[in-house]
Amino acid sequence: MNEPILKAVAMPPKLFWAPLAPAILNLAIQFAAVFIFLAAYQLNPLWIVCTSILPSHLILIALGAKEPHLSNMMKSQGPFIKTYHSIYPQRGKKLAP
Repeated sequence: MNEPILKAVAMPPKLFWAPLAPAILNLAIQFAAVFIFLAAYQLNPLWIVCTSILPSHLILIALGAKEPHLSNMMKSQGPFIKTYHSIYPQRGKKLAP
């Protein structure tokens, strides 16, 4: 029995051939670093692109070729830190009933 394969599952979103979420995170960090280096050292932005942004994006492309659902794996990790605030004074992190 043939079942249709959804495009979102078969072809996860990509940004310049790299998985979407890691590529956006990488570019956000790299562009912030570019502006910091430009302000601090007055370097040519092309040097920063060639030495930092391009190699890291190529690494992401290689990782995305190995595991195409890398974005979904990052999303499945959940929020960074869960904090619980108890309404009853007690020791430890426990939820109120």
